[in-house]
This record gives sequence, C-alpha cells and structure tokens, in this order.
Amino acid sequence: MPDPVPDTEDSIKICRQFCGSCPSFKPNKLNEIEPHALFCSRGKTDQHLSEIKDNGCFCFGCGIFEKYELEGGWFCIYGKEGKK
Repeated sequence: MPDPVPDTEDSIKICRQFCGSCPSFKPNKLNEIEPHALFCSRGKTDQHLSEIKDNGCFCFGCGIFEKYELEGGWFCIYGKEGKK
C-alpha cells in the first residue's frame, strides 16, 4: 500500500498548480471551503455534494498523484479514496 500523502507546504505547492486550473475547483469555489486544497491528504470538501458541479478532474496529471500511487481522482468531491 502506498504511503499517505503528507500534508506539507511542499505538497500544497504542487497541489496549487493543479487545483488552480482544475475545471471543478474554482467554479465550485472549493478554495473558500475547508479543507481548501490538498484533498488527497486532507479529505473531501465540506461543501455539500449536491452543490458541486463536476466539470472534470486534473488530479491525474499531478505529481503527487503519481508519486503516491493514488487512484480514483476527484479527491475534492470523494475524499482521500477518490472516485470509485
């Protein structure tokens, strides 16, 4: 089993590069709601699922995704386990 994604400033920097341009992140204002970013480490947004419009996912291109052998993507919506 891969190591969990560390909740560090280095991870946040990498995350911001991808979340910032993600088609679901900004339109849903996920940066304004806890946990704000690094959903693959911190878990899904506190915003109610019915209020989130899924416009796609950029997680698959993130260096964290590959480094920690993550699966599923859409961590902002589905949490650390990703979309099943």
